[in-house]
Amino acid sequence: MGLSTYGLYILMQTATGYLLIFCLGAGSATFKYVAQFNADPGAGLKQTLRHGLMMHVIGALAGAAVFGLGAQFFIVHLFRVPQSQAAAGVFVLRCAAIAAIFMALIQFAVSIMQGLRRFDLQNLVAFLQNGLAPVGAAAAIAWGLGLHGAAIWFAAWNAAVCLLALILAWRILPERSGRKAGPGFNFKTFAGYGLSLWFGPLAWIVTFQFDKIFIARAASLSALTLYAVPAGILQRLQVLPAIVGTVLLPMISELKGPDAPAALRRMYLKSVRFVLWLLLPVFVLLFALMPQFLTLWLGGEFGDRSVWPARWLVIAQVFLMIHSVPNAVVASRDKPWHLSAVAWAQAIISLLAWKLLIGRYELLGVALGSLLAQIIPACFYLAYVHRNILKISFKEYYQEGLRAPCLSAAIMLGLVFPFHASATSWPLFALFSLGGMAIFYGSTWFLCNPEDRTTVREFMEPA
Repeated sequence: MGLSTYGLYILMQTATGYLLIFCLGAGSATFKYVAQFNADPGAGLKQTLRHGLMMHVIGALAGAAVFGLGAQFFIVHLFRVPQSQAAAGVFVLRCAAIAAIFMALIQFAVSIMQGLRRFDLQNLVAFLQNGLAPVGAAAAIAWGLGLHGAAIWFAAWNAAVCLLALILAWRILPERSGRKAGPGFNFKTFAGYGLSLWFGPLAWIVTFQFDKIFIARAASLSALTLYAVPAGILQRLQVLPAIVGTVLLPMISELKGPDAPAALRRMYLKSVRFVLWLLLPVFVLLFALMPQFLTLWLGGEFGDRSVWPARWLVIAQVFLMIHSVPNAVVASRDKPWHLSAVAWAQAIISLLAWKLLIGRYELLGVALGSLLAQIIPACFYLAYVHRNILKISFKEYYQEGLRAPCLSAAIMLGLVFPFHASATSWPLFALFSLGGMAIFYGSTWFLCNPEDRTTVREFMEPA
């Protein structure tokens, strides 16, 4: 499958993300009210499931109808696919419309799992949906089925995962009583909460999916492939800081009493260090070894044309990672509109920067626009959270949160980057990666404070 054909496969995956917009925040509302009513078994749970299922099904069907019936228009006028590939584009877009129905129901089931704190099942479904789908697509292509076979597999696999996810969600539900939650809870309440959070994910889709529209319209499907493949790899790393934020949120919410502000600051700074120690070495290695990684995995054209766009996207992901802990703090204070405001600031800056930069710098311009969209809001967002909620200065944030992990990252980059061109095979690439990790965590041990060393020792001790 050539670069332009693979670009159509990427458009199919992108389109399913657009279609989930039509669910109007139903996933967030299902998560919230399943968790709330699970504390009082049965009361309101049946209503929540009914409302959530209805919003997911109606939204998915509406979106699928729009994209399925309008596939020809979107392919020709929105994505500007060449006429020679328009028929294939229409086919994959209709497969995306079918897959989106099942993906919406998967989202419904996963929201139930999140509300019941069954993160093990949530991770299983995510692995099956996202991890094995590319494997099946690659197998379809290897068997000579081409793009059509990969698109059919994409829809069929999501249908299979949907069935499994719904069965798992149904089996973990507590006793389903018919008791109602009370006069204050109805479909209007449920939908209103979902819509209040819907604008944030909508902005997220603009920031992390609309770049592909700009590239497809301004450049080519081949350029889209060269950009979207490394970008997709980096976006998958967003899962780890999101998990940290999910775990941190209930812990912050439980802080009470006169010592709560000081405890919150300690927890915040410690969480910042933990997230950076977890992911910074990965980002440093990707930045340093990006030419070798892309060349070894995808071929020389990726290694030549995608390197610097991918490197700027690595830096953008670092700033996005820094948001994860402040997001948990803000969410614990019941101020979701702050999160939506930051998300829309990122989206608006992205659109403006792409419009201005892509014509002159092509793929590099898209990556630079994405970087600006993370850096500019991050400065204002961190200043607001630190000054108004946490009451900490930038000096304290740097010394207690950023200094040690960033120094370890600088040491690692300084020792790996000058020799990165030598990683010309997978064994050498693995050797560089292991050596870089050893440098990072070895220096970290000497730079971290005594409290963190004690925490590591306790974690390493056998139970």
